[in-house]
Parts: sequence; C-alpha cells; structure tokens
Amino acid sequence: MRRVLWLLMLLAVGAHAAANIWIRAGEAYGIEPRLLYAISKVESNLRPLVISVNYKKLTKSQEDKLCFMLENRNISYNIYSKVIEIDSKNIAEAKGVVDFLDHNRYPSFDIGLMQINNMHKETLAGMKIPLHELLNESTNLSVAANILWECYKKHRSSDKAINAYNGSSVGNSYYTKVSAELRKLLLLHENGSKRLFYRII
Repeated sequence: MRRVLWLLMLLAVGAHAAANIWIRAGEAYGIEPRLLYAISKVESNLRPLVISVNYKKLTKSQEDKLCFMLENRNISYNIYSKVIEIDSKNIAEAKGVVDFLDHNRYPSFDIGLMQINNMHKETLAGMKIPLHELLNESTNLSVAANILWECYKKHRSSDKAINAYNGSSVGNSYYTKVSAELRKLLLLHENGSKRLFYRII
C-alpha cells in the first residue's frame, strides 16, 4: 500500500513540476518514466547537483589542483576508488565546479541527476546547451533520455541499451543495478518483462 501511494505521488499529473519531469521526458522519448527514475537513483541517488570526476583519469597535479579548489571554496567532496564525488550546497557553487573542470580540461566528469558525462560536450554545444545547464533537473533528464533512446536504437535490446548508457553494452553489471531499483517501483501485478522502451522504431 505504501509503495502504491508513493508511486501515485511520483507520477500524478497534477503534482509538483519536479515530479512531472519523469513523465515529460518519458513521453518525449518513448521510455518508461520509472526506468529513468531508477537510473537516476543508481547514478546520483536523485541529487541534481552532484558532480563525479573520474579519479582514474586524473594526473596527480589535476587531483591536487581540484582538491585545493574545493577546500578553498569549502565545497564538500569524497574520494572513492573510481571517482571524486563533489556535493555542492547550491546551484551557483555547482556551476563554479563544472566551469572549473571544463576550463581546466579535466578528462572525464559526470554531471547532475543522470550523471551525464562531459564527452557529450560537442553534441550539447550543437543544441546550445552549456555543460553547466545540465545542473537543471529537467534539462539533465531530457538529455539523458535522448542518450538512452539513441542507445536503444543502436542495440534494440533493453539490457544492452541500459548498459551502453553506462558506457559499455557488454561485460557490464549496470543493468542489474538499475533493474533492482526498477523492481522497487513496479506495482504488484507488474513484472520484469514490462516494456521499458515503447516508441516504435
């Protein structure tokens, strides 16, 4: 019962705009909105301002420079085995981090709700979307849904498309993680065979 009430709150048409972004992006790209939510849960734990820098691709100089900047600006961060995860307090602070990383040509970092990588910078520029605009929840989700849809058009398979969104369609356990989150959102009469991509291609 609690799960049903939560889903109704999430997907209700008359709800707050922040909830409706899942429905709007899903309808625009032919993707189950709860799949987008599950991916966001795995990627950022629903945090629109989080920025993750690929730790393994940094030089020692880049790491030191980044940590110095964050500490100087009193911005919270954690260093894990693969990423430096930066938790900004507000959008202005997060924008400053994105601009710093972009200006100093950091090789790989992910932005916002759906953790979109800076490798898409040129494509976004063609759409007149600067990287820091990915801190906007609606923009981030729309761009991510487009990326995921392109992955599906290429692979024609839900699991491969979802893995490809994470960087590799094979040898990747990402689909399993997303599926675990998605199952929490499904109603009792639904199951794992639910169509996640429903636009005709």
